[in-house]
Formats: sequence, structure tokens, C-alpha cells
Amino acid sequence: MRYLSILLLNWMRMSVASVTANSTRRVALLTDVEGNWQYVRNVVRQSSCLQLTASGQEETLELRDDCVLVFGGDAGDKGDYTLKCYEQLVHLKEKHPDRVVLLVGNRDVNKMRLTSELNDTEMDLSFMAKEILEGPTWVPQDKRVTLKKFLEDQHKGQDGAPGKEVVNTKVNRLKWMLEHTMGAQGDFERRRAELKLRQEVGDEKGVTDDDVVKSYLDSVKEGGVLREYLLHGSLAFVTHQTLFVHGGIINENKDASLSALGRVPDEPSKHFDSVLEWVDKLNAWYRNQVQEWIDLPTWNEDHSSRGGNELLNYVLPDYTGSVVMGRHLLPSGMPTPIPAEIASLLSESGIRRVIIGHTPHGNCPTVVKQPRHQQDTCVADRRSNVEAFEDVIMCDTSYSDAGAPDNRGRAATEVVVEPSGRVLVNGVLEDGRHIKYDPDEDPWVGRWLQDGTMVKARLVDDEASEEASYLVFQVENGYSYTYHYRTASQLLEIGLKN
Repeated sequence: MRYLSILLLNWMRMSVASVTANSTRRVALLTDVEGNWQYVRNVVRQSSCLQLTASGQEETLELRDDCVLVFGGDAGDKGDYTLKCYEQLVHLKEKHPDRVVLLVGNRDVNKMRLTSELNDTEMDLSFMAKEILEGPTWVPQDKRVTLKKFLEDQHKGQDGAPGKEVVNTKVNRLKWMLEHTMGAQGDFERRRAELKLRQEVGDEKGVTDDDVVKSYLDSVKEGGVLREYLLHGSLAFVTHQTLFVHGGIINENKDASLSALGRVPDEPSKHFDSVLEWVDKLNAWYRNQVQEWIDLPTWNEDHSSRGGNELLNYVLPDYTGSVVMGRHLLPSGMPTPIPAEIASLLSESGIRRVIIGHTPHGNCPTVVKQPRHQQDTCVADRRSNVEAFEDVIMCDTSYSDAGAPDNRGRAATEVVVEPSGRVLVNGVLEDGRHIKYDPDEDPWVGRWLQDGTMVKARLVDDEASEEASYLVFQVENGYSYTYHYRTASQLLEIGLKN
């Protein structure tokens, strides 16, 4: 009940703040840091809202008084400082409960599995949940590494071991979960290294495998940093005519009826009068699922259910209609605009844009403008005081520089939404060039060109040239990026596609 009271209090505060003090503040987005504290530093260098204060060797993330922070989810997993990233975000939320929004991503939610799948009762292979033993079920069978196969491979590597049970340990269970079910390859050893850095100077004791397991389990226990993050979390947030979610509201270019917009898992046929009403209901469902997980952290006796299991399903890749797992891409890897009927519904609720993370997309944010005829239709078909839906901004840049050890390099961008709904994008690319633009005012950013490329960003002209320069891109085979720099004159020669 203590946690339920805390949750209700936090959301009451958030509701009041949404319509009062925060209506005059700028909103900064930070998303998908995935344990990479150096990336946080790089973003802060570009930021007008975030700053770092230092005390000795310690750094603390701070938020300027005139700003709100929306963190878009996926705080940990793939970098060297997962614990630090979670701790800093939770600390900032607790310091400014009305001015920090923590959205949850799949990498945050899936750690709820630890309380059930690493429970002592699950260590018996003949008794444990079948869907876990034979999983991950969302991966095709020909590509799946099951727990059985993983343990068999571990056993083969131990000459003279008497039986498979000798490798059926929580250490190996956790390694399998991270490597083959959570997309966190190598994170076991990264956690060991992070724990080693936290030892006192002169402490020669090594960090054991069991210490690493304990760290993960402690993070989801009462008072654990990951549990606290989830308790403070949300699935969606609306402010300044903008909808923020982790993944998106569509899944590739599939039928609009499969959109996550307006969908709440426990009310599948419910119609909501506005986007804001839907967001409130979706977040209420999320809070109930987190509380259920806290109350029932392990499987029931016949393994038919566990607390929060619907939320765990909601963040799986094969779930239809999830704001966490949405993906605004074509199979080629190029962006796709929102279907006209979805854009119309957003317009009716005064939503001008959707800002998302989750899907890595190049070296800086990707603006995806609605086709011009759709924008014109939205304006013509409705009252003049209704905002037309304009664009999606994709902000996960976790693969901005494939040649860098962390796949990011020095690329970092800040996205800020002003109270009017205007957006300012400011940052640096992996090659050191700077970008800065307002997607509402720039005629090129976010548009498709006749040659199949798309305009990604406007460069800052340090030499005061008479002509603007732009970064354009194309994606093939899902992951192969090609970039070119073009002048405004060259863009005119190529021509807009829509």
C-alpha cells in the first residue's frame, strides 16, 4: 500500500503540473542513453536545459529552472554505467517530481522478469515455466537460443563435469537472459566492471559472478533503483501539443487499425474522446501492472501467471499496438509517415507532433513530415483553431557512428519543445559538423526528395555562406545508411517528392 500511495501522489502532482507551472516551461528530451554516461555528457554540452555539476570525481545531472525533462526510456543495458544512469534519472525525478517525466522502454520493463525467472523455485528445469524454458518465444525457432541449448553449450565447455545441473546456476541463467532474451549482450561483464569502480580505493577484492547477480536482483527489490524508476515511470506524456512515447504509435506501414493510439490492453474496445484521456487510462493501466508485479513478483503454482505479465508482454517485439514497441519505419529502414486517419485523430486532440525513441535512426534525429496534401486536408476539414498534425521526430541515435567503440562517437543532439509547440533541434554530428533548425520553419527538413533520399538536418553555417546546407540520407536493407551534404540549390534541382 505504501507504493500505491506514492504512485497516486506522484500522478496527482503530475496532473496538476501539466496544466499549471509546466505550461510555461520548455521541454527537453533525452532518450535511449542505454547506460552510456559519456553520451549524457555529450548531450549536456549541447543542452540549454540540462547541466552537470561536479563534486570531486562525482557528477550530478541537473535541470534548469525554466525546463521540464522528458526521458524517453531505455536507461540501461548496453553501456558501462547502467546503474549510474538509472540513479541519476531517479534522483532528478525525486528532486523535481513535477518537472521530470520518466517514460519506460522495453529495456526498463523487461527487468521485471528477474524477480520470477531467477527465483529459487525456478531453478528446477523440470518445474520451471515452459514458455521460459523453450523461449524466447518471440524469436523464430531457427534463430532461437533456448535455455536448454545455452546450458548444454556451457556444459560442453566444462571438461569432466558430471551433469548439466552443474551449469544450471543463477549466473548462467542471468547470462542467458541478457544475451539471448534482452538484447544486452556483454552486459554481465559491464555490470561487473561498474561494480568494481564502486569499490573503495585499496579494496583488492574482486567482483564475483554472484556479486553481479546480486546487483541485478537488488535493483528490482524494494528500494532498488530499477524498481524506483518503474514506480516513477509512465508509458506516454502529452504537453505543448506534443505526444511523447518510447517507441511509437504505428508498426511500420501496417493497417491503421493496428495502431497503438487509443488502445489500452485491459479495455480493447473502449473509445476515448481525446488523446489526453487515452494517455491517462494507459498510464493508469501501467501503474496497476507495476503494482501487481510488486505484489506478485513470482509465478503462481501452475506457471499460468505472474504479477505484471501483461506489461511484460506489452514490451515484446511481437506485441501489436504497443507505444513501447511501435516502429515508424518501412522494411527498408526509411521512415514512414503516420496514416492519414491517425494523423486526423491526433489533430482533433490538438496534437501537432509525436516524439519517439526506441528505433536507432542515424547520426541525428529524423523528422518525418506528413505529406503536404494530408496537412492541407487536416486544416481544411476542421475548425481553423485546430492544429494540424505535422510530424514525427525520431530521436534514438544510439548507432550514430558505427566506427566508434560505443557506436555513438561524439554525435549528440538536444530536442527542445517550447510552450507554443515550436521545436528547436541543436547538436553535433559524428564528423564534428553542427546542426540547428526549427522543423516548423525549415522548408526542407523532414521531406522526401525525388531521388529517394530524405532531408535529415540543416547545418549551422559558421562561415556565413549565402546558401544553406543540409544533410540528406538514405537507408537500404534496414541498416545501411548513406549520407550526403547538399546545398539548398541542389535540393531545388532534385525536387520534393511530396
